[in-house]
Amino acid sequence: MERVRKETDSLLLNEGQALGVLLGAYSLELQFAVRNISNAVNASRVAFATADAATPPDQANQWSGPLVDVKSDAQVAMDGAATAMRDTERHSKSLLRQAKSTAELALENHAEELSRHTGDLSGSVDAAKAKLETTLERISTQNFPANATVVVDSKAKKDDTIARMTEVETFIKSAQAVSQAKIAAAKDKVDVGIAKADKELAGKVGDMVMKLVGQEHTELQKLRGNLAPTAISKLHDARKSVPKRAVHPYKTGGEKKLKAAL
Repeated sequence: MERVRKETDSLLLNEGQALGVLLGAYSLELQFAVRNISNAVNASRVAFATADAATPPDQANQWSGPLVDVKSDAQVAMDGAATAMRDTERHSKSLLRQAKSTAELALENHAEELSRHTGDLSGSVDAAKAKLETTLERISTQNFPANATVVVDSKAKKDDTIARMTEVETFIKSAQAVSQAKIAAAKDKVDVGIAKADKELAGKVGDMVMKLVGQEHTELQKLRGNLAPTAISKLHDARKSVPKRAVHPYKTGGEKKLKAAL
């Protein structure tokens, strides 16, 4: 049984580490998506301010018209992206917690199946979860790429403020869409990865359970084999120890009367 427990501990630890690697990569993708939109918001603000500062004097004080409208649209797009960035950061943390919970539940469920044959495995599950946690933390912090400088690549002329403001609006909307798409893709990827890991773990646990059941059956057969001769031997001993009763010859009625007359 000690060998079986070691195999079980090793199986759960390995799965915990594998799930930690998967979740660590997921965490990196989520962080990267959030940072991308953050960089885009900062870059768009710089481009907006630069374009606004370069506005020709005869257009700078307009209260209405195409320039005012496009500046307003760009400002709204930047503000919306900034809000989305904060929401995305919170949402990403929630997504990671959900994925981590799903992975841990897979470990718990399969360990429970094994525990029916090996005894309590709560300590092994805790160790596997800890392995998952440390692996996730290591990958998501040590492997995060350095921040890069992001700028709005402007094709418009310096004095064409309308075109430059339009570029800012287009840039930030595109960056926001890309960030959201990457988060959705990362979620799909980790969901598939956890489901695959769960299926593989189920197969390994199933094989181990079948092996344990076979061993239990073999041990039971051995026990029954040892008990049978012992039981038969005890039965023979019991028969020998029963005292034999004296057997008297059968007497007929006539013999009984004759004996009485005498």
